[in-house]
Amino acid sequence: MPNSKVTKLPTKVEKPFWKQGFHRIPEVLSVSDIAEYLRVPKGTVESLIASGDIQTLPGIEEKRVFKGFFLSYLTQSHPESMGLMGKPEDAIPAGIRNSAGAGF
Repeated sequence: MPNSKVTKLPTKVEKPFWKQGFHRIPEVLSVSDIAEYLRVPKGTVESLIASGDIQTLPGIEEKRVFKGFFLSYLTQSHPESMGLMGKPEDAIPAGIRNSAGAGF
């Protein structure tokens, strides 16, 4: 006989991707993931990738972006200055990128 005094807990509701903390998103992102996070069309993300503002992982047919490269775009810092690429002694100072499409 079931206990009528026991209440059922509500089902866990997932937050939209863009409302999750940055530390909770996956380490490797697809174009769709980034578009959802930025709340822009996929074509906008494709343009950012084509212009080099967002770097993709090499050697993968479907475009994938390392979360660190995405963070580099969001903060407008060079991946090298964040320790994501190259040698530390070759690092470029952090700051705004020199591309015309960067900046807010």
